[in-house]
Amino acid sequence: MVENEFLDRTKAVNGCFSMVLLSIFLPALPYFLESREALISKGLFYPLIYLTQFLVIFTLYMLFFRRREGLGKGEMKGRYLAVFIFGLFVIQFLLPRALGLTKSEDWLTGQMSLPGWTLLFNALLLTFIVPVYEEIIFRGCLFNALMYWFNDRVYWSALVLAATFALMHTQYTDPRTFFLLFLVSLLLTAARVKTKGLGLPVTLHMIMNGSATALSYLFMATSVR
Repeated sequence: MVENEFLDRTKAVNGCFSMVLLSIFLPALPYFLESREALISKGLFYPLIYLTQFLVIFTLYMLFFRRREGLGKGEMKGRYLAVFIFGLFVIQFLLPRALGLTKSEDWLTGQMSLPGWTLLFNALLLTFIVPVYEEIIFRGCLFNALMYWFNDRVYWSALVLAATFALMHTQYTDPRTFFLLFLVSLLLTAARVKTKGLGLPVTLHMIMNGSATALSYLFMATSVR
């Protein structure tokens, strides 16, 4: 009985890790398109990457992963949401000031300078689409795999996951941003563990991306004036 449970969990973890590897491979596909330069100039290259990852990863998640342990919605309780939103507020708005990080990274500034509907399209994807597949991969599949490799040691799994999450965001360059992403990952992992699911981490991730995008746009609009 114990051996069967071990084999079942091993197979599940192998499947999860395959999803992680797939998420690393998928963003490279649009770089092989002949129209890549035209897409970049129109501000549609990154949306293509976001949508490709979402369509593939979310489809596989719905078909094979959503009923696995810790990969469902989890317990969405109001008190959890309030506590974690406060923690997110501290990391996203108070700590950057304490660290002297007072302006947006060049990558985000570039996104905010896109024209008209392209800006809105990018902002909507960053807010509502990217958090879904990133949480499936990081707080879902990769966390489960790390828990297996570290013999269910939550703290080691969370720390390695946080480092991986920060380093995978290669569009950023400031070390202080990577530190903040490290803390954000720890917060999102705590939400995942506490609620036993991905519903709250996805919600928090959406709030984080949406507020960062909105504030960057407002900052740029104010600067132009």
